[in-house]
Amino acid sequence: MSTASEGIRVTDLANPEFPDFIVDAIKSLAGTRVDYSVDKILDEARAQSGLDSFGEEDFIERLQVIAGAMAADKDISPLGHQTNYSYLVRHAVQRARLEKLYQDHPEINDEEIVRPIIIAGLPRSGTTHMLNLIGTDPRLRSLPYWESLEPFPAPDEIVVEGEEDPRIQRCRDQLAMQDQILPLFKNMHEMYPEHIHEEVELQYLDFSSMLYENFGLLHDFRDYYTSHDQTTHYAYLKKAMKALQWLRGPR
Repeated sequence: MSTASEGIRVTDLANPEFPDFIVDAIKSLAGTRVDYSVDKILDEARAQSGLDSFGEEDFIERLQVIAGAMAADKDISPLGHQTNYSYLVRHAVQRARLEKLYQDHPEINDEEIVRPIIIAGLPRSGTTHMLNLIGTDPRLRSLPYWESLEPFPAPDEIVVEGEEDPRIQRCRDQLAMQDQILPLFKNMHEMYPEHIHEEVELQYLDFSSMLYENFGLLHDFRDYYTSHDQTTHYAYLKKAMKALQWLRGPR
């Protein structure tokens, strides 16, 4: 790979060159298989969160479709499968934490999302730049990338005033790993913890985000997603937004 002034040349497209620790990780997982069963995913989420309820169980059908499509994709490496599995568990953990938050604080239902600003456009058309520009307005409640990944912290992860939220460092670590694996990605879409992000990450909580197609060639999920009305999933998105607004408090 070169970055000469005339542009970027990718010389390892057919055979990507990874740093040694990534090569070692790939080798160590060779031949392993991920159990994508819904029971396994939810049991792991229960173990990580200490919670047992995920709210309405209509999401289970969608999780089955997503996990099944991931399992069927033969082009995903064992490391990719491990990563995808961990993401599904994280999404289930966050859903459980959101449901617990509403259970403990029903007053969240009284929150109002007032005059949301909605930006719509095709990919690579400048919507992210517009989003980040508008997000600089201190009067607005925006969603930084670190918060979109873990919108609801663990109850025992209390942030002391004046100290940095530990979720921010975890986001830095994830992005550092991404830079090692996909060094050119930031040329297309630069990411950093404070980068203002779209709502697609929050839609993971209801397991109905178009962003799942970034995880592999998930044809079955693509067909499922495009054949189902998304109204109820946007309602769940609003539920998550109300909880985030409640957690942040008045501005």
